[in-house]
Amino acid sequence: MDNRKNILVAGAVLLSFIGIGSLLPEELTLQRWIAAFFAANALVGMALAFLLSTRMEILESIFGGLDRVYKAHRWAGIWSVFSIFMHWWLVPQSEVAREETSLIEIGSDTGEWATWLLLVLVVISFMRMLPYHLWKWSHRLMGLVFFISVFHYLFAVRPFQLFSPAGIAMNLTAVIGVWAWYYYAFGKDTSKHYIGKVENVKKQNGIVSFDAKPLQGKPKWEAGQFAFVSVLHNDNIKSEPHPYTIASSEQGGKPSFSIAALGDYTKTLYEHLENGQMIRLDMPYGRFRLDMKAKEQIWIGSGIGITPFIAWLQSLNSQSKQHPSVTLYYLVKNEEVAIFAKELGELVAGLPTVNLNIVYSEQGRLTPEKIAEDINGDIGDVSLYFCGNPEVRKTMQEGLEQLGMPKNNTHYELFDFRGAL
Repeated sequence: MDNRKNILVAGAVLLSFIGIGSLLPEELTLQRWIAAFFAANALVGMALAFLLSTRMEILESIFGGLDRVYKAHRWAGIWSVFSIFMHWWLVPQSEVAREETSLIEIGSDTGEWATWLLLVLVVISFMRMLPYHLWKWSHRLMGLVFFISVFHYLFAVRPFQLFSPAGIAMNLTAVIGVWAWYYYAFGKDTSKHYIGKVENVKKQNGIVSFDAKPLQGKPKWEAGQFAFVSVLHNDNIKSEPHPYTIASSEQGGKPSFSIAALGDYTKTLYEHLENGQMIRLDMPYGRFRLDMKAKEQIWIGSGIGITPFIAWLQSLNSQSKQHPSVTLYYLVKNEEVAIFAKELGELVAGLPTVNLNIVYSEQGRLTPEKIAEDINGDIGDVSLYFCGNPEVRKTMQEGLEQLGMPKNNTHYELFDFRGAL
């Protein structure tokens, strides 16, 4: 997402939070107004976090990719935690301490319960070592926090009526939040779900490649998009969704994947995935797509990050329209691990506008200056597309921008949905 879109989205969110404050009664004391403001922000923040976790396609369009959606989701959660603690700290104690047993007293007490439960669950969500199934259940329990917060809003002392402008806004927020949580926990867009059978498994140099033959329906995707893949009915592989780039174009009819054994789960996949096993695909997602309008393009695939560019090359080979000018770099340690070199050579053979460069880091690393030299120094109109090591991407992006590449011309997607801020 470029800077202009960042500013527009951030501005819209900021205005919505400020708008909440403008609906609160003017006669409140400053302390009570601030406490009510943060209470409303906590409820809106949680509802927004749930909404952003639904993976709805319109959200990808607004934010420019699912990685940006999840980044906003995490910040909405952080803002909710901050707001709920500020409300708990600032709310007048005269409204909390009540002797009678009533819904008002229970409603007030539940606010404190929600505060501490939310804190525990948010801390859990940041624990990277937590197994996925436990992490997922911690996120589902966020719904309990939201329900408690809605109960607190309905029955604790409020500085406005339920059907005042502020009340209507909060009622609508509660409804949206409950719906979004249910959609996240039990719904999702079933039109994106496919059951497939694993075919053509190949294992080489720590990379497992395979095709997924759909058993029902015909999945559609654009070259460069990705899928959440779950292996079914395999005692050795946990049935949990992980995002992987679709390493083939739609013309082939079967989504293909190439996965590097870099972590515990992917190592298990490398060791135990076999032909004939059943998998579930949730697809397509992503905005890392081939742009035919950008005339001068640099593609850099670092290691397994070459997979979306393989799909792009397949797509170009199936199109008769004029192709962009592309300088493609495949970055690997040495010739032994360059397992996609032959396939890349075959794909670019019929594409005269694509210049393939295989860079072995043992012989010397790729530099922004080398890229500028390869394209004859014409950096002003170039667009950079990168997939792979984030540190390499930052080095290339910063170096090319210093040489004159426009700052909004770098395109990439991150798959760190659990941790990126």
